[in-house]
Amino acid sequence: MPSRRQFLIGCLGVAAVATPAAWYSGVYEPGDIEVVRRKAPIRNLPSRLNGLTAVQISDLHLHAAADAHQHMIDLVNSLKPDLVFFTGDLVDDRAAIGDAAAIFRQLQPPAGIWAVPGNWDHTADAVEALEAELSAAKVRYLVNQSAELEAGLWIVGVDDPASSMDDVSTALDGVPGGAPRILLAHAPDIADNIADSPAFDLILVGHTHGGQVNLPLFSGSWLHRDAAGAEYVRGLYQVNGSPMYVNRGIGTTTLPIRIGSRPEITHFTFHAA
Repeated sequence: MPSRRQFLIGCLGVAAVATPAAWYSGVYEPGDIEVVRRKAPIRNLPSRLNGLTAVQISDLHLHAAADAHQHMIDLVNSLKPDLVFFTGDLVDDRAAIGDAAAIFRQLQPPAGIWAVPGNWDHTADAVEALEAELSAAKVRYLVNQSAELEAGLWIVGVDDPASSMDDVSTALDGVPGGAPRILLAHAPDIADNIADSPAFDLILVGHTHGGQVNLPLFSGSWLHRDAAGAEYVRGLYQVNGSPMYVNRGIGTTTLPIRIGSRPEITHFTFHAA
């Protein structure tokens, strides 16, 4: 049996290792937002829209606004995007709806902000209230709907695929055949639901947090038990003839830490395919 002195020294050793690890995973990495830049070819993109820029943010999981959210706002504004896309899981608590709207009021891209709901927005019973509050903040909240961004480019938004609330067919109603289209959905489960739909020029999703906790021999995709969340974890994939980008999100879920999966803002530049 170890002596009391040996036991105390052992405890101090564990604390010395654990404290920096806890600080890194719970404080540093969750606030270390990475800007990822991508070029996105869009077929039949009108020449006047060539070079259009958009920022995707996702998965804030708000309980209340914090310093990391202000950092996100400052980064997005510094990029001066023409558009902002938000791909779901805005709030974990209805009480955060006001803070969510205040965040979007600080973003004023000239071509607007476009958003869809996620599974946590439904869990918080906040979708209807978000639709009203975000409309007042000049956010287009698309729930199985589409809208023409500008003559020749359509934004299609569906309800949460992880909860089987998406209706791609209804969302596409009124979108001309052959028109360039960008699909916003919360979860990569949408990949299983577009087999019978026309191809999209780009699909933007979140939900997975990039695995959130990624260690050697261990992937944090277990945090999302749906198969699509484990298969499409982060970055760009090709699904049913459409490119799908999985954003790592800003917030955390289940565990309030990030390891090996920095929060992400994705900056897209669109050009004619």
